[in-house]
Amino acid sequence: MAVEGSSDVTTVHEWTGLEARALRRALRMSVRVFAQHLGVAPRTVAKWDQLGTATRPRPDTQAILDTALARANSATHLRFETLLLELGQDVDQGLRVTRMGPRAWDYETWTDDLDRAVVALSRQSFSYATDLLNRWLTCYDPHALDDKGLYLFARSTTLFGDLQRDQGAVAGPLSARRSYLNARSIYGQLDIPRRIAQLDLSLAVVAEMGGRLDEAAKEYEALAVDDRLSPRDRARARLWVGTALSKNDKNDYAARLMTTAIREFENLGETEDWSVAHQKLALAHRGAGNLSEALRLIDLARATAVTDAPMQRVRLETAYGHVLLSDRATVDDGVVILDRAAREAAQHGLAHQLRSIEGIQRTIQGEIRLPLPRRSGSNRVSVKQQVITDEQWQHAHTIWDYHQMHHDLSQCDVAIGLGSHDLGVARAAVDLHRAGWFPLLVFSGATSPTTAARFPRGEAVHYREHALDLGMSDEAILLEPNATNTGQNVALSCQVLADAGVRPGSVLLISKPYMERRAYATARKVWPEVEVVCASEPLELDDYVSSIGDPKLVIDMLVGDLQRVIEYPKLGYAIEQPVPGGVHDAYQALLRAGFDSRLLTP
Repeated sequence: MAVEGSSDVTTVHEWTGLEARALRRALRMSVRVFAQHLGVAPRTVAKWDQLGTATRPRPDTQAILDTALARANSATHLRFETLLLELGQDVDQGLRVTRMGPRAWDYETWTDDLDRAVVALSRQSFSYATDLLNRWLTCYDPHALDDKGLYLFARSTTLFGDLQRDQGAVAGPLSARRSYLNARSIYGQLDIPRRIAQLDLSLAVVAEMGGRLDEAAKEYEALAVDDRLSPRDRARARLWVGTALSKNDKNDYAARLMTTAIREFENLGETEDWSVAHQKLALAHRGAGNLSEALRLIDLARATAVTDAPMQRVRLETAYGHVLLSDRATVDDGVVILDRAAREAAQHGLAHQLRSIEGIQRTIQGEIRLPLPRRSGSNRVSVKQQVITDEQWQHAHTIWDYHQMHHDLSQCDVAIGLGSHDLGVARAAVDLHRAGWFPLLVFSGATSPTTAARFPRGEAVHYREHALDLGMSDEAILLEPNATNTGQNVALSCQVLADAGVRPGSVLLISKPYMERRAYATARKVWPEVEVVCASEPLELDDYVSSIGDPKLVIDMLVGDLQRVIEYPKLGYAIEQPVPGGVHDAYQALLRAGFDSRLLTP
């Protein structure tokens, strides 16, 4: 016997007495009433009950039982399947229900869960939203679903993309962009133009978050006049054109577009969007140097805020702090407000907002500090204010891409988070653990001259605290607090794992984006018997520069790490890595231009 589920009913391929008994009990009928219902003798039903799988009804009775089951309601089907699971688990028969797709009651529950997930996301309850969505995304193969199931699968995938976006995962294989593209493909298959356009809008948002401002602005402009979208979504697209332009220092035109969007929101009665638009307009005026108008607009946005969700609180406080930091008279107040926003962003796992806040903080710190003195032996002044040409940026992008290993993620026995100045390593570790790529993590690192002020208790300790703030379980984290270089990160982490009784065959190395290759080469030298996979926070170079707030320093670090990739194998610290000619040329050009503050000292 086999039982197979379609989208609405359960079908029995061959009835035995066991299935007949389960159907009688599911219908809540006595032997006599069930016999009358089928038009058979009561002794026949009693025989089915007594003999179970040892008896099989005649073919004509099989058809009668098929009809009785097909005419039963969904509640009866659910009871029937449950009874079979209870009755049919002997060694010879195994499970007697095979579910090939969702039932009608599954669709109802699925829809309810999606409504709950929307509410959870609005409150930044990411763990609960993840559980609700994964309950369905991991349950069914979309290729086996009917149109209704595909629609719910696409909605679930879209919401999962929203979750990834709100947590700052906007690029890479485990990103909002990938989820949005998958959902868009399904909506294309179902031919639902409105949903496709909404996903185009979401893809433009993640392009903006990833620093691709020109690309995002062009897509927003097209969607602002796209009839597939609702008037509200078209007004949002117009507002976001202004946001992308403002981030690209085109503040006057951005302000005009945002003002138009504000009028549209007012006409539509969209009070929340109206308030948020004033917040964004305030930042455009801040960028244009009109601080009094920026302060008026941000005060208006704070006074009219409709929602008290953590995401909007952090965004509003970040904007307010940014405006205050732009005026030397209110810098101290801005620092306090931005610190408060950073703590709340960390508490709720808002990684993108936290990176933005840290970028603002570094930028302000850089603007108020004195230029660094000339380095001996260098013919250039290594200061943040150095103008970086388009050609130098192109060289930096070449080296940035080379430093990343572009490994496909695979399941690993453990992971090691390599200590540095960059909290993005801890954020990436939490995201990868949450996605199930490893069960156990070692944070490794003491302090160094570049991290002592920021992480006084040690890099590993601060990484662990940040991971706990983002919701990672303490039981999944081990500490290695003594390493002062990459070789020690690997070797001492190996010892910590051995002391814990863990002898892995594979390890996921999590580092700064531009440190992947050096970490890989070092690990293959120090720990050659394990398989090494590299990963980092999925950031573009422009986004990483924004998070650091010092373009010159970032390029110096890229050049310094490439020097180490080249030189460390000669010293026995790492295995050799091939350096393509274009990468070597970019390296030499940046050296000649004075990007040399992070070179090895002779």
